[in-house]
Amino acid sequence: MKSKLRGFDYYLDRRRLKEYKAMPIEKRLTWLYQANVFRKSYPKEIIELQDKFREGKI
Repeated sequence: MKSKLRGFDYYLDRRRLKEYKAMPIEKRLTWLYQANVFRKSYPKEIIELQDKFREGKI
């Protein structure tokens, strides 16, 4: 049996990772907080769909 790939993947080059690490921690945490607040405004169905996608169930 072939194993079925699940979830998702993406690639960031070393330059982008280095730029991110160079950002002040406060800026990174603010960005993550704002993304979380924004996500909470999504309809429940969209959040459930995103969670299933993240878990590889879609």
